[in-house]
Amino acid sequence: MKCNARKLVKLTGGLFVLIMVLYACGTKSTKSGQTSEKKVPLTCIGSDASSEKQKQLEQGIRKQIKFAGEEEKLASIAEKLVSYQIPALSLALINKGQLEWTAVYTNPNFANEKDLNCTSIFQAASLSKPVTFMAAWRMQAVGVIDFDENIQHYLHHYILPEGRQTDEHPVTFRNIFSHTSGISSGGYEGYDQSFEMPTDEAILSGAEGVHTPAIEVVSTPDEVLAYSGGAYTLAELALQDHLGESFATLMKTWILNPLHMNHSEFTQPLQPTDSQSVANAYTQNGQMVSGGWHNYPQQAAAGLWTTAHDLAKFMIEIYNAYHGKSTVFTRQDMETILSHEREGLVFGFIINHDGDEITLTHYGGNTGYRSGMTINLESGKGLVYLTNSDNGVSLGNELLMSAAQVYGWPHFRQEVVQRKTVGSAVLKELAGNYLWNEQIALSITNDENAEQLTLHFPNGDAYEMVAIEGDELQFINENTGVRISFSAADSFKNFTLYGQSAVRL
Repeated sequence: MKCNARKLVKLTGGLFVLIMVLYACGTKSTKSGQTSEKKVPLTCIGSDASSEKQKQLEQGIRKQIKFAGEEEKLASIAEKLVSYQIPALSLALINKGQLEWTAVYTNPNFANEKDLNCTSIFQAASLSKPVTFMAAWRMQAVGVIDFDENIQHYLHHYILPEGRQTDEHPVTFRNIFSHTSGISSGGYEGYDQSFEMPTDEAILSGAEGVHTPAIEVVSTPDEVLAYSGGAYTLAELALQDHLGESFATLMKTWILNPLHMNHSEFTQPLQPTDSQSVANAYTQNGQMVSGGWHNYPQQAAAGLWTTAHDLAKFMIEIYNAYHGKSTVFTRQDMETILSHEREGLVFGFIINHDGDEITLTHYGGNTGYRSGMTINLESGKGLVYLTNSDNGVSLGNELLMSAAQVYGWPHFRQEVVQRKTVGSAVLKELAGNYLWNEQIALSITNDENAEQLTLHFPNGDAYEMVAIEGDELQFINENTGVRISFSAADSFKNFTLYGQSAVRL
C-alpha cells in the first residue's frame, strides 16, 4: 500500500554526522514503561526476541520511492533525524496484536531535547480525532448520546448558523465523525502560549482574535465527504454542554483511563507539571516554535498530548475489539464502524483492503509535530510514530515502508519508478502559483541549480519533485510518493494532484 497521501490531504499537511547517539529508555520494562538510568541504545519496552528486528528497522530505513536501475541506499534512524533536522522520535511497534517494542530517539544537534524519555509527550495532532470518536462511540453505545440526533439538541447556548442543513438532513455526531457533516474545514494552526486561548464558542463563531473563520454548513449533511476540523470542535462543545464536564475530563473518563493511556492528556493548555515532560515543537528549518509549542483549544480535533506507547494501546484495543477480545469495545462495535466505509475512509480512518485483510491508518500534523498510526486488523501488525518537527512526514512514511519490509506487512510497499530528464527551460515554465481543488493555494518553485521543482503546501510542507517516465509530464517526491502530472492538452498550464486539478493563477 502506498502512503495514501490523497486521503491525508483531503482530510486536512544537512550533512550526516559520523556518530549519532540514540537516547532510548532505561531498563526493559514490559508493563509500566518506567525507566531507570538512560542507556545507549536500549528500548523502553521490548525483549531479546524483538531486538534483532528492531535493529533491522533502526538501521534499514528506506525511501517510499525506488528509482529503477539505481542502487538503493539505506540509512539509520539516527542519520534520518540529522538529515531531516528532526529533534526526536517516539516509536512503537505492534506485532500479532501485542506491543513488541517502543523507543525514543533524540538528535544530539538539539540540546533542548536530549533528556526526553519514554514518558515524554508529543502532540498527536489529528490522531486526536479517532481517539475522540471512539470515546463518543462508547457514549452512544450506552445511550448517553444519540449519534443521529440533531446536534443542536445538545448545544446549550451556541446556535449553528443556518446553512445547507435541514430537518430531514441535520448535522449529527454521526456525520461529524465521518466527515460528512457539510461543515467548512476549519483547519487549525494553534495559538502561541502568550496568546489567551479562545473558547469553543468563539472559535465556532469566528470571533475577534480567532485565527479561523466561523464554521458554516456549506453542503447538505451526509452528501459529501470532506474533512472538517471545525465540525469536531462543534462536537466538542456539544459533549461538554450535554454532559456538564470539561472535554479533557470526558476523554479521561471514556477512553484514556479505560485503555490505561497513563501518559495521555487532552488538557489545553497543559498544567505546569505536565509541561515538564513535553517534546518541544520545531519548524522545518530546525527552530523551536515560540514558547516550545502551540496550544490547541480545539481539543477534539488536535489537542491530544501522548506517547507512541499509549497510542499503540489504543490501536491494539481496536484490534482486540475486531477479534471480540476487548473489554472496552465489542465485536459488534467494530462491525458497525467498518460498515460505514465511504471513499476509502471509515470515521476518519483510511481503510485499505488486501484480500481478507483490513488495515486502518491515520495521520496527523500540528505546528511543529507530525504523527501517524496503523494497524492490520487480521494480523495485528502495526506501528505508531510521533515526531516533534514539521519535517516528520517523510520520516514517518519511511518508517512505514521499512517496517513493512522487516515485518512482512502486505501494505506500505515501495513504488519503483524511472527517472526522466526534463530541460531547465521547461521546469522554469512550470513554476508559479496554483489553486488546487478550487479552494487550496499551492505553489511550485524551480531551483535551477538542482534542476528540479518544489511543491509547497499552505501548511508549510515542501516536497522536492523529481521528473519520472509516464503519461504526460509527471513528477514525484521520493520520500512521500506525492505525485503531480501536467497535461499537454492544456499546454502544461495546470496539473493534477490526488485526482484533483490545480489551476494556474
